[in-house]
Amino acid sequence: MTIRTAALALLIASAPVAASAQVASIDMDRFDGRWFEIARSPNDAQKDCRRAQIDFTPQAQANRYGIVVTCTRRADGEVETLRANARVTNPGTNTRFRFTLTGLLGVGGLAGQNYQVFDHAPDYSWAILALPNKSDWWVWHRSQSPSEAVRAETLRRARAAGLDTGEVVHTGR
Repeated sequence: MTIRTAALALLIASAPVAASAQVASIDMDRFDGRWFEIARSPNDAQKDCRRAQIDFTPQAQANRYGIVVTCTRRADGEVETLRANARVTNPGTNTRFRFTLTGLLGVGGLAGQNYQVFDHAPDYSWAILALPNKSDWWVWHRSQSPSEAVRAETLRRARAAGLDTGEVVHTGR
């Protein structure tokens, strides 16, 4: 590849993409299960997390899910576990959730955050989630180490959803 071709490819890849609408609906029976974070926007809470695993498990009450996030820290390899509850806030389309930490911080929903699914693979092999204002986003995948082509495609889809992918933290490698 010549330098001119590489520069043109870089210019095309970094061009802004028109924002598309959020995904229409989620089949929760296909969404639950184990996910691995493979990319995300930089954020303070995860700044030194190099590998995150998310277990999304249905609960007895309708539209309620348990979440266990396991994060391996870069510096010392320490594994941290975060537990939360999730509630679907738009039953029927199932594209919006409220995650609330369990324990004392979760009392009254004090430590909670809203999330939206902006895109997903037809086979539910990957999903793109973000805060409603799109300030923070995550790409989840069923595989801990998907191919570089899959990574590139999910980031392209994140840009198409209007997410700022100017700075990307690649995880799960």
